[in-house]
Amino acid sequence: MEKTIADCLMSTLENLWEDELKRFKLKLNEFPLREGYDNIPLGTLEKADAVDLSHHLLSFYLEDYAVQVTAEVLRAINCRNEAQRLLVLTGKE
Repeated sequence: MEKTIADCLMSTLENLWEDELKRFKLKLNEFPLREGYDNIPLGTLEKADAVDLSHHLLSFYLEDYAVQVTAEVLRAINCRNEAQRLLVLTGKE
């Protein structure tokens, strides 16, 4: 069975250490986005686990942009391997 974008986002975020996930959420909240998109409010992000976070990413940014934003934020917090893995998993490399 092929993995969905949601599955790929979730497994990528679940691979992060607790402090990496915390940095990811902080960076995501202030990350510069394309015109027409808003940052996910920090209050929404703070208590979110990997499952919630992938859901928020998809509802705020839709599939393709959610993958791009996630990969860019991962690179920004020095989780380059996870960023690369996500792009490979989703075929966006």
